[in-house]
Amino acid sequence: MSKPIEAILAECEDLISRNEVSRAFDTLLALIQHGSKADIQRLQPSLGEIIGRFLPKRKRDLGQALEQRLGTSDTRDAVPIATRKCAQGGIKEFEATVSERFDELSRWHIFQWSTYYRDELRGILADVVDLIRADKAADAAFDLLRDHARKHAREIFTKGYNFVMSQPWAVADSAEGKALGGLRSFLVLPVELYADQSARLSAPQDCRVLRRATSRLLSAILLGFTEATLGSSSSIDMLRRTVKSWAHVLPLLEGQDLKAVDQRLGLDSLSPILGEPLHRLTRALDEASQMSSVDPIVVLFTSMNLDDRVLDVTLRPPADSSDTKPLEVAVIGGDGIAARSQIEQRAKHGYIACLTNKPARDYWGGKFVPGTISELVVPFAEADSGFLLTRLRQRFHETKVVIPRGAPLRTNVAERFPLENPTLLTFFRVQRQSIRALEATISNRTGVLLWCSVRRSGKTTGVSELANAIQEKSAVFQRCEMTGLDMGSRVLFEAVRDALSELTPLPKDFVRKLVAQAAPMGVAPSQGSILILDEYDRLFGLLRAAGRRNEDARHLVVQPLLDQFVEFATENLLIFLGQQPNAHFIFMDQNQLSAYVQQESYPLFSHSKDATQGEFWGLLEKVFSNTLKYDASFANVAFEETGGHPFLTVNLLRELVDWLISKSVVPSDVMLTKAVFDEFMSERLDPKSIALSKHFEYFRSAAAEALSEDGAQETPWVHTAYHLLTLLGTSGSGGKLAADRADIEASLTTTLERTGLSSFTCESFIASAARSNFVEVEDDQVAAKIPILARIASATRR
Repeated sequence: MSKPIEAILAECEDLISRNEVSRAFDTLLALIQHGSKADIQRLQPSLGEIIGRFLPKRKRDLGQALEQRLGTSDTRDAVPIATRKCAQGGIKEFEATVSERFDELSRWHIFQWSTYYRDELRGILADVVDLIRADKAADAAFDLLRDHARKHAREIFTKGYNFVMSQPWAVADSAEGKALGGLRSFLVLPVELYADQSARLSAPQDCRVLRRATSRLLSAILLGFTEATLGSSSSIDMLRRTVKSWAHVLPLLEGQDLKAVDQRLGLDSLSPILGEPLHRLTRALDEASQMSSVDPIVVLFTSMNLDDRVLDVTLRPPADSSDTKPLEVAVIGGDGIAARSQIEQRAKHGYIACLTNKPARDYWGGKFVPGTISELVVPFAEADSGFLLTRLRQRFHETKVVIPRGAPLRTNVAERFPLENPTLLTFFRVQRQSIRALEATISNRTGVLLWCSVRRSGKTTGVSELANAIQEKSAVFQRCEMTGLDMGSRVLFEAVRDALSELTPLPKDFVRKLVAQAAPMGVAPSQGSILILDEYDRLFGLLRAAGRRNEDARHLVVQPLLDQFVEFATENLLIFLGQQPNAHFIFMDQNQLSAYVQQESYPLFSHSKDATQGEFWGLLEKVFSNTLKYDASFANVAFEETGGHPFLTVNLLRELVDWLISKSVVPSDVMLTKAVFDEFMSERLDPKSIALSKHFEYFRSAAAEALSEDGAQETPWVHTAYHLLTLLGTSGSGGKLAADRADIEASLTTTLERTGLSSFTCESFIASAARSNFVEVEDDQVAAKIPILARIASATRR
């Protein structure tokens, strides 16, 4: 915290007095979670007084955060409790509370997904669990939840569509795209909350309640959307055309809810696997959940490929099992060689069942079928609802009784974290208060802000969530690339590409009109705007190449776009995200934009020394999935080595678990500590081991490309940054690989001259690299912000 705590408290009081309650809440929560513990203890009475000025829900959340920070309570093993009133007041109180929550969202916080909606849905789910705990006969709560959520979804999508179409620039395609984007954002929330809260539950009853409540919410959102009035467009047809963007939530539905969605949308006609195969699997999950009285049925994540007609569901292993491997089930709807290959692949991974169109012998042409295959395959015709329960009980017996209690670790649990499959990240999302705190930083700013960081730092995920959280302005998130299902998030990049290809003059209102058209539903344009350009260096690389190749492109498209960015930034905020801080330095003889650009640091995952909660601790929880125990000293050294970089943290932990497996470690007998991490570092983080590790392959390739001669010519800033990391990796000392500035200055200056970065001095480049999360600077010492990246760079062959 750069401000004194007293100044922050005064700011919170001022915000509350001006009715900017959300900003006051975020500011105070950030102070409690990241401020000095000594200061918080000293001013606890003042904090309590300010907390008392909030409404009950926020008052409770802040009070819980304060208790956790001061160590006066530990709520990590329980579902966050929104309020005890529902449990005490019964079903009537629950209905009134749910109705009030949804009404407030619709009236005041419509489409604010990553803030108000997430908070309110978390409270609703907690209320349901509390209510059923207090009164097991209160099953009517599930139907009330479904009915209110369905009504709410119908209402907000109708309101949002009508608002968009009331704008002078409105077209139906744009309004439909916004509606579908909102639907995707809404569906993400119950999935995230289910994944987060189920990890904290162990009682089968609580897990059943949470699964049913999540199912009701997801089905209600889909059904409510089908009932929304979207002009002359059919909301049902819109969903049917875009099935790939929402079908992944269907395996989380219970049978009753899946049937309701199926009746409305005709799932079988969209893909055969969504018909009877999915219904059979759902019935099996329902029965297994209902009949499991010791080990709860918890879905860790699901994956669906409609083109290949494959569905995978991963379930949590028993809590006291000696085997940490999850329980996996697949539905394979294809035929022929492809289906056989899919079955074989899942047999190798140890799946417990594969539901298929035909018996195993038919896929093997009547020839001998390996025993592992014949035991794995369950034809649809033979798959009664009890098949899964039987196999789960068999696996539970094997892992608890047959396999000795002292059996060593056999599965790399860190490899479950889906770095290679971003569509599954919803199940592993860590809520980042440091990102939410940026809302207060940027909501009232104008100009051009530049956030650069090492690749795979979580910029896209974090800032896209930030865009959803901003209330005072319309925040538009645009990607400068051609990937992803959300076509609306790349309209600027596509329009610029088309203009450069056709050499058509850029319209005078190009930027402002695009921002208005791409703005989220329900945001009034008079509030001001924030335009966020992800992978901005790609856009400016395209502009540079086109402008150098063709003078018409420069004067018809490139220069007008830069000028419009400047005009937009005088009254609004333009944010660039990327890796190269100097990418905007193009055509400097007429470039007014670069003079307005201000680079600031983008936050990696935060951690306080010896903390047992927070962002980095939460990331460790997601990666280890409650299968390996660790203490604060382990979190401290892991954070020091990775700097909070999420991608490298996961890969480092994967390497660590491989090392534990090689040591035949017994999961229940090991506590990961600083001493364990130090031993791992000495054996697995030397240059030779890093060069051979499969887990560091991505950044070895990135470093090799950056350090090559092509890298020096094409991306000189990145080349120089990796050269600086190489210097630190080879000559730095201590945990952060620190070196005296004087010892690296000569080599760094030579590289700057060789790469043509004459606009940088040694000092200014180091400062830029520090703001981009490559290094840290303290007095005359330069250290690696992410030491493992410096080790990778120095171990890379060039």
